[in-house]
Amino acid sequence: MKIRYFLAAVFVAASHLVTAQQPASSSQLGFTSSIPWLTQSFAWSKSQALVYSRAGSRTMGPWYEAALPGRNAFCMRDVSHQTEGAAALGLYAANRNMLGLFAQSAAESHDWAAYWEIDGEGRPSSADYVSDSDFWFNLPANFDVLDASVRMWRWTGDESYRNDPVFQRFFRITMSDYIQAWQLAPDKILTRPRIANRRQAKGRFVHSRGIPSYTEGTKDFIFGTDLLAAEYRAIRSFNEIGNDKTLAQKMQPEADAIQSMLERVGWTEQGHHYFGTVHKDQSGYGSGDTLVLYFGAAKDPTHTRGALDYVSSPTYWRQINIEEESYVPLTFFRYGRNEAAYQILADISSPQKNRREYPEVSYAVIETIVSGVMGLSPGPIGGDYDVSTISRLPTEHDQATLTSVPIRNNQLDVTQTGTSTTRLKNASGPALRWRAEFPGTLAQLKVDGKTVSPEHSTTPEDLTISWTDVTVAPGTTVAVSK
Repeated sequence: MKIRYFLAAVFVAASHLVTAQQPASSSQLGFTSSIPWLTQSFAWSKSQALVYSRAGSRTMGPWYEAALPGRNAFCMRDVSHQTEGAAALGLYAANRNMLGLFAQSAAESHDWAAYWEIDGEGRPSSADYVSDSDFWFNLPANFDVLDASVRMWRWTGDESYRNDPVFQRFFRITMSDYIQAWQLAPDKILTRPRIANRRQAKGRFVHSRGIPSYTEGTKDFIFGTDLLAAEYRAIRSFNEIGNDKTLAQKMQPEADAIQSMLERVGWTEQGHHYFGTVHKDQSGYGSGDTLVLYFGAAKDPTHTRGALDYVSSPTYWRQINIEEESYVPLTFFRYGRNEAAYQILADISSPQKNRREYPEVSYAVIETIVSGVMGLSPGPIGGDYDVSTISRLPTEHDQATLTSVPIRNNQLDVTQTGTSTTRLKNASGPALRWRAEFPGTLAQLKVDGKTVSPEHSTTPEDLTISWTDVTVAPGTTVAVSK
């Protein structure tokens, strides 16, 4: 395949993959592959990510940097994106601490927004905060943190994400007071001012206190499509965690209306993709495709294909900043655009990549290898299975192995051989219910050589898969193959 030669060329200079600093913590997570550049990419990303891990202090629990390097801080958007890579590294306590601090910081005095950025002492970062009436904030962030908290509940099985009053309050506030205060309900959002709740005429951040998007360059729009996508995802995640069923039921029509608005107002028929920002006259500008896809908010199949085609173009992904690009590889893997996913994964982890040291990048690379290449994901809490796998290796000659992956109370080793065979070892922890998935519609699967009839279903991204459920006893290995 052409992709193999392209990626090999990208990593010719990989010999200087060295991190000068020593990691602040360690991780047992391991990865090897018959694809050399992929092994090198993992080795760099693990080392780099752990450099940013912090043990904490008397005033602050464990955390990791998730902002501009050297700022000694973590930002809501970055943390929300970095949590899955951090979880795979075993940084459960850091994720729990940081998400909890964000949740705790949401207050009426700043219109129910959390602190956008918190420093290593647990205070709002002076780089973004002057006072409750003068601080930087991007409106998708509350929704993003809510979704990340639910994903970490799913990954760790930690019931405090569901039952802790701090999280319960934050979820309830975000689903009610926050939406109302910032005029984000479906019947308000098309007529809202760009910056709502302005409390003073002058100040350092008065023009950035409630930016209605993660897009920060232009100032003439009323919301970004990423805001709609994040709001939709947060409502769905709130429904999943189920700690206020009455409110969740009330919010579901709002999620549907937000998603419909995204397809109706956020889509450009001429450009055949999603706008980045929407103006008062409902005209649009730029591209919001990456985060619309990342949040799973695109539902019209034609629009989904158009957005994927748009983002797949090197003309697009070579021009966006590395923060946005870091979302793309895993998103592409989930939607079956594997060749493009590998190209962009190689690009963001290349030794020649400008700003590769930005913390989000190394965590995103780990997330992409674990959940994208290897297709390892936790199952729904209380569902029929605990973990699922699906290989996305490029060819049937390729092989890759993950070791010591922590998911809930288990540590797992997973080996993928092409897309034909998956071996899962339950290295430690209780018996595990494993859903072994394979692309396409298959007539049969084999579990340790014994033929079984698979089930068939369609993923949320509209891909057909075949699967079977297997219980893996502690200390044992099971192989499932085509």
